[in-house]
Amino acid sequence: MGIPTTSTNVLNLRNFILWAAVMVGWLLPINGDLLAQTSATRNSTRKIRLTPNALTKQAGSAVNWEPDFETAAQKSKESNKPIFWYVPTLKGTFMDRKSEIDRYMLSGPFSWPNIIEVINEYYIPVRSAPTKKQQADHKLVPYEFIEPGFLILQPDGKCDTKIDRITTMHPRWFRSLLTRPLDQPHPLPTQPKVLATAWQQFITGDYEGTAQTCTLVDNEDVLPASARCELGLLKGMATFRLGRHQEAKSIWKAVSEKFPDEPLAWKASAEAQGAGPFYRGFEVHTNLSKQALLAGMESQGSAAPPKTFTESELWNYGTNFLLGMQDQAGGFTDSDYDFGGTDSLPNVHVAITALAGMAMLEAMKRPDCPEPLKRRLPTAIKRAFEFTTDDSRINQIDRDEILWAYAFRLRFLSRCLEFPQTITGISKEELKLNQQKTVALLEGVQSRGGGWYHEYNNPFVTATALVALEEAKSQGANIDATKIEKGLQSLLSDRFANGAFPYSSGRRKRNNEGTEKDFAASAGRMPLCELGLFVWDKSSETALNTAVKKSLDFHDNLDIALKYDDHTSTLAYGGFFFWYDMRARSETIRNLKDRELRKRCSKIQRSLIMNLPELDGCFVDSHELGRVYGTAMALLSLANCDPADPAQP
Repeated sequence: MGIPTTSTNVLNLRNFILWAAVMVGWLLPINGDLLAQTSATRNSTRKIRLTPNALTKQAGSAVNWEPDFETAAQKSKESNKPIFWYVPTLKGTFMDRKSEIDRYMLSGPFSWPNIIEVINEYYIPVRSAPTKKQQADHKLVPYEFIEPGFLILQPDGKCDTKIDRITTMHPRWFRSLLTRPLDQPHPLPTQPKVLATAWQQFITGDYEGTAQTCTLVDNEDVLPASARCELGLLKGMATFRLGRHQEAKSIWKAVSEKFPDEPLAWKASAEAQGAGPFYRGFEVHTNLSKQALLAGMESQGSAAPPKTFTESELWNYGTNFLLGMQDQAGGFTDSDYDFGGTDSLPNVHVAITALAGMAMLEAMKRPDCPEPLKRRLPTAIKRAFEFTTDDSRINQIDRDEILWAYAFRLRFLSRCLEFPQTITGISKEELKLNQQKTVALLEGVQSRGGGWYHEYNNPFVTATALVALEEAKSQGANIDATKIEKGLQSLLSDRFANGAFPYSSGRRKRNNEGTEKDFAASAGRMPLCELGLFVWDKSSETALNTAVKKSLDFHDNLDIALKYDDHTSTLAYGGFFFWYDMRARSETIRNLKDRELRKRCSKIQRSLIMNLPELDGCFVDSHELGRVYGTAMALLSLANCDPADPAQP
């Protein structure tokens, strides 16, 4: 975030004082309703984070964690059992939201009874951050180990297994990582028939049937408390997948209160507070192939091993996931990206809903889209339209992330106009009306200097606005030419002579040539920034080609930040930039006029994307933006790539 740009007049001085007061916490109490406190009166950068209740705090405590690593090491030698060392964070890490990520693990894998049983019986478990020496001995350092993760150490200290980058929590996969090193097979324990039936229904996507099966035994005392608790938890999960999120929270809350001594009740409490991994989209229970179960062994963390999925499978799995995360109002609200303050979250949710809507539109276009998905998608797309165009969903006081709400809403509306009403359920007249309205809103948040603003003035945001406005203009929307010209001049003034772009806008020396480091630092944003100029005839084919080629040349600088929840280096990359930059690069490649260059770059880009799915066929770049955002952006990136060559494997 940046200090507000101000002049010396009294009004701006007053605004600066208000901004500073918010930053030091003078104006807002710590607890209370988020929007009532932050968005009703002023733009705020205050981050108000969840306080877990007593039951949520117990999540993960059924694992017999030793008090410290030294005790665990001594008990390991005495018992000859290996150490299961859960590493929630590292010293010197760049990770934001460490407590939230830790809670996903505690109320995720460490809450499932069949995982707890394996850990407690066959391992000496300890949960601790490594010392400086341990970090060096086991290479537990930023970039090489991205939390959360775990190690399995033999009594002599030798490391047998090291897994990090766990951004998809699948209980069956996680348990397989624990049982694989053991001498004998450890099949899952037998479940009561009704529970097994409910799980089978859930895994195959029969959420109505799951909820009904779970309801049939709500008051049955013939089952043990643990099974009844699990059925209640599962009923809430099925209800959530049906889009009834508030009802799901109520079910989970009731379960947690009815069975307060059960580990899954503590998980239910976390989910009821919106702090659990299932609610946030990180915990999944889909069927996994044998290849996917090798994640962590033949890939990094929860990423799928290479060639686990075809492109068709990625579209099907990704689209199904999106449909299962949409709420009844049509929104996708799993993201907790709050770098612009808690008051900015409504705008983040509108932006991500628009991106998910765009991805669902692309799914509808595919000839291999299965009929069950084709039947569900039109309703989901229309609900996304209703959510994104409902101005009550937007916090117009927020300045930090409102650009995304308007820009991506505009792009979603423009994409909807490419489809017949029979697909979207929305008339062309209504789409055009909302498109023109959103054009005015996007133009209205332009900064005085001509650029657009996201937490701070920067060229990639300006380019985002310019591309969105050009797309609307191509469909007949009325655009303010003066604002476009100011935006283009702002973007041109940011561009270095060599074609690189800085991280933020500002006064610079004239004729700044730019360096190779500037290329490395702007590899992610260069294609988008150049595209913003190109679509308005302020750039050349040569400049666009260079932007794409340099972006691919320096891709490693972007890749190294994947799955970090903050900036990771002096180059200012972060996990949350990954799919933003990848989608923009794909779109820029699509605009290349040189057919051979486009074909080569598209092939490289497609290969990069195909190597990045999680073990369930979805995508993520950071915990904060979430798996809905990552999956939608990855699918949009794929959609912009040329189709795969059938002759290639």
